[in-house]
Amino acid sequence: MIKKTDVIERLNTLIGQELTSQGLHEALFCEEKHKKILRRFNAGTYTYVQYKIQIGNNSDLPSYVDITIPGNPYKYRLGLEERDGQMIIHSEARINYSI
Repeated sequence: MIKKTDVIERLNTLIGQELTSQGLHEALFCEEKHKKILRRFNAGTYTYVQYKIQIGNNSDLPSYVDITIPGNPYKYRLGLEERDGQMIIHSEARINYSI
């Protein structure tokens, strides 16, 4: 299991990039010991990161994504903004305790 501080640091490297399952997997499982996990993901046999996008329809409710990593007890939240039909990560990762 990846430590929560490592997960937050790795998710923060995605700021300014498009939210994709491929990008999340590559950012989180970047160490040599995780190469087997990435091979399984790229082969299409497993998905290790799940996310749910919540789209805010006005300025009071901004868009965000909740990220769940099986085996990790925490859920992480990143702020999103839509640009040219793509969901771009624009805020640092935080642990979401309210779920």
